[in-house]
Amino acid sequence: MNRIRLYLHRLFRRPVITDPMRIYTRRLPDGVALDMEEYFAYVVATIADDEELLAQFLELVDDRASAREHKHDGWEPERLLMEKLATGVGCEVRVRGKALAQLADRLRAAVPARAAVVPAQRREGGAAA
Repeated sequence: MNRIRLYLHRLFRRPVITDPMRIYTRRLPDGVALDMEEYFAYVVATIADDEELLAQFLELVDDRASAREHKHDGWEPERLLMEKLATGVGCEVRVRGKALAQLADRLRAAVPARAAVVPAQRREGGAAA
């Protein structure tokens, strides 16, 4: 159902940013969701096409699988592997010029009139920013 809603949203809304990668926005009651599926596809393809990155990813998968088998002691060896993958793939979608202004306008318009409290924050006693 969620996937159908996403496709319908894309049919009737234009992306805020089209270059270098399409980014869509969808308003939420307490903010906005950034749809960065094109960036996600880029990340997966980059890892799959680069032998070194793929080896690091598979090592990360193995580390996480072995951590599930044994009780987790708080040490996360996969953090270094994740940093290496992030360095290899990149963690940024660059937004410049007119596209930056359009994204800023869309995000500004999505700010709720009054701050909403997210249920998880309410349980912890924190207030929404």
